[in-house]
Amino acid sequence: MLVTLWRHGEAGSAARDVDRTLTVHGASHVTATAEMFKGWCQLRGVKAPSRCTHSPLVRAQQTAALLHDALAFSVTKESDKLAPGHTDYIQGLFLEPNCDHQLIVGHQPYLSHLINVWCDSAEHTSLHTSGFATLAFTVASRGGAELLNCEPVGYGR
Repeated sequence: MLVTLWRHGEAGSAARDVDRTLTVHGASHVTATAEMFKGWCQLRGVKAPSRCTHSPLVRAQQTAALLHDALAFSVTKESDKLAPGHTDYIQGLFLEPNCDHQLIVGHQPYLSHLINVWCDSAEHTSLHTSGFATLAFTVASRGGAELLNCEPVGYGR
């Protein structure tokens, strides 16, 4: 199974963190990075994701919607397990079984930590806004994945 971890696009300010929305630049950055990702998938012969699971925060919802428009996956699902503050995300409880390629839209530092744990890497891979990483995934545990592609900054930054 392939898993692509995607950090939400650049978000503006709001009184509450959960209400922060994408900036105009953030939305265009997500769209541009999605095109770059599609190109990588085509070049490598990788099927695009067929489903997307995202954090319930507004900026992650908006990012998932933009990615849906660009990548045309069939299913989008929200998961509270991807919201900041959860401690069980390493177990991959948000992953869908029997999915060839799943897209996960979430937040820092959680996504980078997943990359480091699942790939059993001492090197910190920090995803900036709209950055992504694709992993060949076997199991949700230390060393259960191999990093295939990482665009930590995304496109246009």
